[in-house]
Amino acid sequence: MKKILYTLLFVLLAMAARAQEFSEFQDTSLNSITLGKGKNQIQIGGRVSGYYEYRALKPGFTNLDHNGFAMKDGDIDLLGHTKQQFVYEFHLSVLDLATAAATQNTDNPANPGIKAAYLEYMGWPVHIKFGYDKLPFSQGSLNEVWGTPMWSHANLYGGDLFSRRDMGITLNSSFWKNRINLYAGAYSGMGENFFEYGNDQSGTFEYVGRAEFCYPAVLKYQPIDEDHNTIPQIRLAVDARYEDKTQPAGQTIASNYPDALGAYGTRMINGKRLIYGGDFIIKYQGFSALFEADIMRLQPTSATDDLYQGTPASFNGGYINSGGFVTGLNYDWQKIRSVFSIQYENFNTNDLQKGAQSWLYLGYAYKVKGFKSVFKVEYFIPTTEDVAANPLKYTSELRVGYQIVF
Repeated sequence: MKKILYTLLFVLLAMAARAQEFSEFQDTSLNSITLGKGKNQIQIGGRVSGYYEYRALKPGFTNLDHNGFAMKDGDIDLLGHTKQQFVYEFHLSVLDLATAAATQNTDNPANPGIKAAYLEYMGWPVHIKFGYDKLPFSQGSLNEVWGTPMWSHANLYGGDLFSRRDMGITLNSSFWKNRINLYAGAYSGMGENFFEYGNDQSGTFEYVGRAEFCYPAVLKYQPIDEDHNTIPQIRLAVDARYEDKTQPAGQTIASNYPDALGAYGTRMINGKRLIYGGDFIIKYQGFSALFEADIMRLQPTSATDDLYQGTPASFNGGYINSGGFVTGLNYDWQKIRSVFSIQYENFNTNDLQKGAQSWLYLGYAYKVKGFKSVFKVEYFIPTTEDVAANPLKYTSELRVGYQIVF
């Protein structure tokens, strides 16, 4: 791990030194540093944030280790483009790298410390990206949570049910003045665990596709309407992802890649997995409303797979359904520099197991300098607890903290 950290540090210094040959720093308050001029530029930015967390525990639970201070972000992000129409990004979480080094990568292997490392060619009508980045799936996953009053993504698309990032190739093309955007790609299927395991023994990819319609113009993945659009701005999208990770005879996901299973055993399965969904957002005069639904159809190869919950094939039909929806409403009140958010989600991790879970989130942000310098408060409660799949020790949680983006 030390060798990896030293290598990453060397790469960062080498890139900065090369850029300094043709530029001077252009530093403005709370903005990223730009190196270079014209079509050859590198932007260096990052994010630092932390909060105080308080959990209201149920009777009988006395472990208060969640009640205290926590670091949320400690990131460095390099984004560059060249006159040859290449774009590249190298986004590191120093905090996650340090945690991985201290725990031998056993504490949270789904957060390896690298959030993006890719090269993209923009010179053709179809853009080609190769490397590690967010998958073109799920509006909620693609949204930057730092640009909201919330401290984390909703459970549905936060990484427990399916991966948010992976290594692979992405094709992207736009039509009608970027109002129609199409994405397609092939990826390792290991998600964030790619850095832990590499490729799996099946030798197959996960395929992902997404189609968006925006009007009257393309929308960034920022759910808050800070521009206070005088004309309603909308984005409607559908997406899907498919993989067949059936392992060779005698091999299993659980034995070879236990961390890749995830909290509910659905992030990767020994068999076929189809996920499909749709999402919608509208922004108008400071208000924004969003909705997303994602459904998984899981088909484990073994009839005795744990996902079948011990039910016979005559009952389960050879597959399991999982998924749910998230909806939310936000308002940016410019006069008092405040953003108010409310969000509700409901999902079922396994339809063969009795129980579902739902959550209510309330968020508030006071913007000292937009979301680049902001005080945030998030309060959420499990309105319905899934005792079988996700038993909880608490009845509510409060997070209060500050965020700096540079």
